[in-house]
Amino acid sequence: MTPEWLTALAAFLGPATGILTGVVAARRAVRSARLSSDQQALTALHTGYQALLTDRATYTRDVLAELAAVKTELAALRQENARLLLEVGALRAQLNRPLHGEIPSQQGE
Repeated sequence: MTPEWLTALAAFLGPATGILTGVVAARRAVRSARLSSDQQALTALHTGYQALLTDRATYTRDVLAELAAVKTELAALRQENARLLLEVGALRAQLNRPLHGEIPSQQGE
Protein backbone atom coordinates (compact mmCIF):
# COMPACT_ATOMS: atom_id res chain seq x y z
CA MET A 1 0.00 0.00 0.00
CA THR A 2 1.24 3.39 -0.85
CA PRO A 3 1.26 6.30 1.56
CA GLU A 4 -1.22 8.20 -0.62
CA TRP A 5 -3.57 5.28 -0.53
CA LEU A 6 -3.26 5.03 3.29
CA THR A 7 -3.88 8.75 3.58
CA ALA A 8 -6.99 8.47 1.39
CA LEU A 9 -8.20 5.51 3.43
CA ALA A 10 -7.65 7.41 6.68
CA ALA A 11 -9.41 10.46 5.22
CA PHE A 12 -12.37 8.26 4.28
CA LEU A 13 -12.51 6.22 7.50
CA GLY A 14 -12.47 9.26 9.83
CA PRO A 15 -15.74 10.81 8.52
CA ALA A 16 -17.27 7.37 7.89
CA THR A 17 -16.64 6.43 11.52
CA GLY A 18 -18.19 9.74 12.60
CA ILE A 19 -21.22 9.14 10.40
CA LEU A 20 -21.60 5.58 11.66
CA THR A 21 -21.29 6.77 15.26
CA GLY A 22 -23.89 9.46 14.56
CA VAL A 23 -26.29 6.95 13.00
CA VAL A 24 -25.91 4.57 15.95
CA ALA A 25 -26.39 7.43 18.43
CA ALA A 26 -29.47 8.66 16.53
CA ARG A 27 -30.90 5.13 16.48
CA ARG A 28 -30.36 4.82 20.23
CA ALA A 29 -31.98 8.23 20.78
CA VAL A 30 -35.01 7.24 18.69
CA ARG A 31 -35.29 3.90 20.49
CA SER A 32 -34.96 5.62 23.86
CA ALA A 33 -37.58 8.21 22.89
CA ARG A 34 -39.88 5.45 21.66
CA LEU A 35 -39.40 3.47 24.87
CA SER A 36 -40.00 6.60 26.92
CA SER A 37 -43.12 7.36 24.90
CA ASP A 38 -44.31 3.77 25.29
CA GLN A 39 -43.64 3.94 29.03
CA GLN A 40 -45.59 7.19 29.31
CA ALA A 41 -48.48 5.70 27.33
CA LEU A 42 -48.41 2.61 29.52
CA THR A 43 -48.38 4.75 32.66
CA ALA A 44 -51.32 6.80 31.37
CA LEU A 45 -53.19 3.62 30.45
CA HIS A 46 -52.50 2.13 33.88
CA THR A 47 -53.67 5.32 35.61
CA GLY A 48 -56.85 5.36 33.53
CA TYR A 49 -57.49 1.70 34.26
CA GLN A 50 -56.99 2.25 37.98
CA ALA A 51 -59.43 5.19 37.87
CA LEU A 52 -61.94 3.00 36.02
CA LEU A 53 -61.58 0.26 38.63
CA THR A 54 -62.01 2.77 41.44
CA ASP A 55 -65.14 4.21 39.79
CA ARG A 56 -66.54 0.73 39.24
CA ALA A 57 -65.85 -0.25 42.86
CA THR A 58 -67.59 2.92 44.05
CA TYR A 59 -70.54 2.28 41.74
CA THR A 60 -70.75 -1.34 42.91
CA ARG A 61 -70.76 -0.26 46.56
CA ASP A 62 -73.49 2.29 45.81
CA VAL A 63 -75.61 -0.28 43.99
CA LEU A 64 -75.17 -2.81 46.81
CA ALA A 65 -76.13 -0.19 49.40
CA GLU A 66 -79.20 0.72 47.35
CA LEU A 67 -80.08 -2.96 47.00
CA ALA A 68 -79.81 -3.45 50.77
CA ALA A 69 -82.10 -0.45 51.29
CA VAL A 70 -84.62 -1.86 48.80
CA LYS A 71 -84.50 -5.27 50.53
CA THR A 72 -85.15 -3.62 53.89
CA GLU A 73 -88.05 -1.64 52.45
CA LEU A 74 -89.43 -4.77 50.79
CA ALA A 75 -89.31 -6.66 54.08
CA ALA A 76 -91.18 -3.81 55.78
CA LEU A 77 -93.76 -3.78 52.97
CA ARG A 78 -94.24 -7.54 53.29
CA GLN A 79 -94.87 -7.17 57.01
CA GLU A 80 -97.33 -4.35 56.36
CA ASN A 81 -99.02 -6.44 53.66
CA ALA A 82 -99.34 -9.41 56.02
CA ARG A 83 -100.82 -7.13 58.71
CA LEU A 84 -103.30 -5.65 56.21
CA LEU A 85 -104.31 -9.11 55.00
CA LEU A 86 -105.04 -10.15 58.57
CA GLU A 87 -107.03 -6.98 59.11
CA VAL A 88 -109.03 -7.46 55.89
CA GLY A 89 -109.68 -11.08 56.87
CA ALA A 90 -110.92 -9.96 60.27
CA LEU A 91 -113.19 -7.33 58.68
CA ARG A 92 -114.61 -9.90 56.24
CA ALA A 93 -115.25 -12.28 59.10
CA GLN A 94 -117.15 -9.52 60.91
CA LEU A 95 -119.17 -8.68 57.79
CA ASN A 96 -120.08 -12.31 57.20
CA ARG A 97 -121.01 -12.94 60.83
CA PRO A 98 -124.76 -12.73 61.46
CA LEU A 99 -125.86 -9.88 63.67
CA HIS A 100 -127.07 -10.71 67.16
CA GLY A 101 -130.55 -12.04 66.97
CA GLU A 102 -130.70 -12.36 63.17
CA ILE A 103 -131.46 -15.64 61.51
CA PRO A 104 -129.09 -16.43 58.71
CA SER A 105 -130.96 -16.40 55.45
CA GLN A 106 -130.88 -19.46 53.31
CA GLN A 107 -129.47 -19.06 49.89
CA GLY A 108 -131.37 -20.14 46.84
CA GLU A 109 -134.82 -19.02 48.06
